[in-house]
Amino acid sequence: MNKIKILVAEDNQINQLLMKVILKNNNYDFVIVDNGLLACEELKSKPNYYSVILMDLMMPVMNGYKATEEIRKNINEKIPIIAVTADVTPNVKEKCLSIGMNDYIAKPFESLELINIITKNIKQ
Repeated sequence: MNKIKILVAEDNQINQLLMKVILKNNNYDFVIVDNGLLACEELKSKPNYYSVILMDLMMPVMNGYKATEEIRKNINEKIPIIAVTADVTPNVKEKCLSIGMNDYIAKPFESLELINIITKNIKQ
């Protein structure tokens, strides 16, 4: 079985540390970048390397919405992109899905909740 490789786009250092601990404890390979532009550059340099993307919505330089649009239009139409956000206002999940994200998880989340959503999206 191929090892699952995850690209995490997250600008907050505490959230990066949390992701690092959860992903490492579950034996995933992962790379963390600070914004959507860096996520796009990383995907362009390794177009078929990653299994899934965990995408924060609010980041400097390029936010998760713009990064997802760029990925879907110019880089990879099929890779699962999961929105990871503290924004739980109405219609955020629908907006994420409408621009091409595959799923959504709200911060704060439990480790098992994140692992389940990763697993679900990789199997689809």
